[in-house]
Amino acid sequence: MKKHTLFGKVLFWLGFLIFILGFMFNETLGIIQDVPASVYSFSIPAIIIGIILVIISNVFQKEND
Repeated sequence: MKKHTLFGKVLFWLGFLIFILGFMFNETLGIIQDVPASVYSFSIPAIIIGIILVIISNVFQKEND
């Protein structure tokens, strides 16, 4: 994480947090059971968005001087 800019670090940790929340509330993969349908419907998009944010964070790296 030393080579990333501040924006890249924020994107990474935000994406990681969204991914973990989506993973936790997923009915088939997650830890929490008996999840309401409204929360379960957002778990797969949260996992996908989290992965995309982590991948995009790699674009924001510091330039070598």
